[in-house]
Amino acid sequence: AGSATLFQRNGTRVGIGAGTSRTPVPAWMAPNAAGNGRIDLNDITIFSQKALPREGYISIAGTVAKARLQAPSEIPGFSNRWTARQLNLGGGVGNFGVNVIGEVVDTPGQHRWSSMGLGLSWRTPWSGQLTVGADNLVTRGKNPFAPATEQGEDEGAVPYVRYEQDL
Repeated sequence: AGSATLFQRNGTRVGIGAGTSRTPVPAWMAPNAAGNGRIDLNDITIFSQKALPREGYISIAGTVAKARLQAPSEIPGFSNRWTARQLNLGGGVGNFGVNVIGEVVDTPGQHRWSSMGLGLSWRTPWSGQLTVGADNLVTRGKNPFAPATEQGEDEGAVPYVRYEQDL
């Protein structure tokens, strides 16, 4: 469940959103949990966008999320609480845009993990948006959510293609 408030004036939009959810623990994190594991997540996001001449814009958004693992005994060695912070800086002209996304995850008892990603988007004439990019282009620390590899190496950059359609 979540809610958001948006204020708009003279080409500037500012908003705040908050949400809470309870989601299942992914199977790769807890293969023996038999679907009983849950993560409680509370987050707050603040965002702003400023219109520029010639159909340009710049935007900034920040999110802080606090999570708590229900039944931590299902995932031995994993912290039952963590905090994630994300900063998204964007801009564009016309139908084309770019976003740089930084994320930091603090997990008690483990080193801080941070990453930076990049996405390029195109707003289609039929009210859709196609984005191509990659997460984890630059990282520091060990991702506490990445599946363990046999060699113990980091997962590296994760490319993606995403399509969103306005309805």
